[in-house]
Amino acid sequence: MKNVFSSAADPLRARGEEYTQRADNLQQASAHWLRHSAGRHMIGRQVDLRLVRDHLGQASLTTTRQYVDIADDRRHHETDEKHHLDW
Repeated sequence: MKNVFSSAADPLRARGEEYTQRADNLQQASAHWLRHSAGRHMIGRQVDLRLVRDHLGQASLTTTRQYVDIADDRRHHETDEKHHLDW
């Protein structure tokens, strides 16, 4: 899996300097990162938590619940950053 990410990073890096950071991030990606990204994406799209658990092969909803916390943190951060009322 690391070879796939590394191979995908090379053409991205060849696009120019503005893609270097993205390519570096992609090159450091792993199967574990991909799994977590998929879980966060499903939660973000409001897929039922039990279905996310089953897709990820987890035994406990408590473990899967961590993805909700991550999605909530991102949502709060992005809302604060982009919709700051400055009260």
